[in-house]
Formats: sequence, structure tokens, C-alpha cells
Amino acid sequence: MSYSCRVVLVDDHAVVRAGIKLLIELTERYKVVGEASSGEAAIERVAALEPDLVVMDIRMPGMDGIAATRRIVQRHPAVRVLVLTAYGEPEYLEAAIEAGAMGCLSKRRARSDLIGALDTVAAGRMTFPSHVVKLLSRARSASQLQSHGLASVSGRERQILFLTAAGYTAEEVSSKVHLSPKTIANYRTSLKAKLRLHTRADLMRAVVESGHLADMLKAAGFDGPDL
Repeated sequence: MSYSCRVVLVDDHAVVRAGIKLLIELTERYKVVGEASSGEAAIERVAALEPDLVVMDIRMPGMDGIAATRRIVQRHPAVRVLVLTAYGEPEYLEAAIEAGAMGCLSKRRARSDLIGALDTVAAGRMTFPSHVVKLLSRARSASQLQSHGLASVSGRERQILFLTAAGYTAEEVSSKVHLSPKTIANYRTSLKAKLRLHTRADLMRAVVESGHLADMLKAAGFDGPDL
């Protein structure tokens, strides 16, 4: 892969930022254009620098990385966020995805797996640890499913919804489900109108809040590195 992506690093520890910056810039495919030590500062840096990617820590003083990710994705939908975390608990992972993060990676796997994760996110695809599906598998009540409109979505529509939320293009979805790209585009338009949603992040939030995140990850075939 060959990318020329501009990156903002967010972590409250300068030494951690320095290490991540070195890993990223050794590839010569990415350039770190800014750094921040808090969620509030991250929002300001992204607004000023308009990067392609943000590498975001979760736990920071003041506004945490999840809240900052949500604000950044809402204000700058084209910016893709990769969350780095020392925590493997499902609630952190689920919250990061609901906020709009395109992927999660453990800090202790950054040396070996960070660049691969960045390449995936830069290509517009999500990336998560292989055991996330099991961690996030949990049932929600029928009333919750109905409240998000997914109870009325057909099996085919749900499959297309999952793949779209995961970042697959219409052409990629077409190849997976064996329908024409035009048909996929029509399904997507219908789904967004039915669910009253507009962006990929909106679709992802609906998937998370309805309890179908694990189903989506399975449908998308995620098999990323372990935390």
C-alpha cells in the first residue's frame, strides 16, 4: 500500500507520543503533523490541521479519548480515528466504536501491529482484535432492537447494513453478497431513509446501540491482531 496521510497523535504521556511518532514516521507513508495531550486539545488540533487520521488514547485527564473521538467524527466525518488502549474490557471497545472509531489496538501491540492497523483504517476499513466478537457478544431486549428500527430490517438489508457500517464500499459489498453495485446503492439509500440515518458513523451507532455489534463484526469477517 502507498499512502500519504497526515496524522495527529493524542496521548497524555509525551514519551508514549514520541515512541508512536517514531513508529509511524519510519514507514514514510504517514506524517505526524500535530500532537495533543488531552481530548480538548485533540479537538482543537484536528480543527486546525485537518488530518487524515487520528491516533487516540482512551484514558486522559479531562475529556477522555472516547468523548473526543465522538466530537471529532461528528465535526469532521472524513477524519478516521484509531484508538489505542491499555484496556481490553468490552465497555471501552464498544464505547470507542459507538463514538465512531474505525479501529482499536492495544498499546502493547503497537510496535508490531500499529502500521498494519493504520494501513487498514487509511483504506477506509475497520480493524479490531480477533477476540472482540466474543467480548462484545451480548443480548439486548426486543424493545431496544425495535427502538432503533432494526427489528423491521430484512436479513439482506441487515447484511448490507453491517458491511456498510464496517466501511466496505458498494463495489466490495456487491462482491460479497453477489448483487450489482447499483442494487447495493439502492439498498443503502433505502436503509438510511428507513432508519433515518445519514453517515457511516450513524449506522455504526445504530448497530452498537441495538446490540448487533458482534453480529456485524462476524459478518464483516474481522480477524485482526489480539489485544
